[in-house]
Amino acid sequence: MDDKQQKPAKKKKTSHGEPPAESDASPVAATASAATAVAVSASPSSTSNAAASSVASSSATATTSTAITNFPTEDSLPHLCCSICLSFPENDVLQCISGHILCRDCHSRIAAEDKPTCPSCRVTLDPAKPIRNVLAEQTLALLPTACPHVGCTAKLTRGGLARHVVIECPHRMVQCKYAPLGCKWEGIAQECSHHEDRCKKAEQPGWKLLKRVSERQEAAEVEAATRAAPGKVALSLVDMLSTRCRNIEISHVTLHKCSAHEHVGGKPAHLGSAAFHALGFRWKLFTVEDSAAGSYSVSLQLRDSRMPLSVDFFIVRAPSTDARLKPAVSSHTFSPRAKSTDPLAIFDGVAATELAHSDSMVLRVGLVDRRTGRLSRDFMGQQSGGNW
Repeated sequence: MDDKQQKPAKKKKTSHGEPPAESDASPVAATASAATAVAVSASPSSTSNAAASSVASSSATATTSTAITNFPTEDSLPHLCCSICLSFPENDVLQCISGHILCRDCHSRIAAEDKPTCPSCRVTLDPAKPIRNVLAEQTLALLPTACPHVGCTAKLTRGGLARHVVIECPHRMVQCKYAPLGCKWEGIAQECSHHEDRCKKAEQPGWKLLKRVSERQEAAEVEAATRAAPGKVALSLVDMLSTRCRNIEISHVTLHKCSAHEHVGGKPAHLGSAAFHALGFRWKLFTVEDSAAGSYSVSLQLRDSRMPLSVDFFIVRAPSTDARLKPAVSSHTFSPRAKSTDPLAIFDGVAATELAHSDSMVLRVGLVDRRTGRLSRDFMGQQSGGNW
């Protein structure tokens, strides 16, 4: 037996005589440290196009090479969270001039205020010139995340999640391609092709196919009419403002819960406004909920008139009002016997149910005076004391 035995290889020593420490940094830790650095340094001047393009080139549907179990959260990366909702921004990442991050929805709500300011540092925000933090957007896109579909184990990043969920995930829910012919099968995408090869709807006779096509055409016409309804309201409003009238006034009206004795069309009113002045008269606005019809309506009331008054009016939402409000346009001749208009639906479905529990609302009411006679001096742009 040879006296010389093979000796184990010595570890290379550093200049201090200690062996180098092995790297144990995980992809999550590396991403978290990079994200924190971005959040601290992000500002309008630091988000250069070169930095954004270098990050963007590596963010498209990137996946990690090893299994990730601990995904970054808002608690682990607070510097990348919105200052108001404390969540990761989903799309655009906006900021104030000091670098405090805001998501698009929260920024829009602040921009609608009378004096929009950053909630963190109180610096003034310019709604007309929002500042995007492009580097933060690209860093958020690189963060690893999981697919929300049960059973999917794909390794994803936030930047590639949307495409994966809608198009690529084999566990997403889909319908049979013969659904227009009446097939009611629904299941995960990876089982769809197996079903379609055996779907009986593909073998229907011609008369059944023609009947189904006719039914779908009728449904498409109804859907098209529903989509066109807002456009018709807008055209009515344009026509109302374009034709001859004596005066036009628009009021910003706030409604609060009213007393139980107020009624609209035989039903108790939910919200009511204080009397406001327009066209030289006093008016009030009331809302009423119709739970049976699933609608939430508004009615305009004239408070002090002893003669017929022909008025066109429209009701639209204010900046702080729910965007699901449907504009209302109508005409009415007010008289001592007809001081209130019929209720006009401005919300329906889920929105109507939610508003039944609200305590206040802000609306904008436009009144068009259709009485004959000369135009109002104010409407003509003249002061009451004479021309200016």
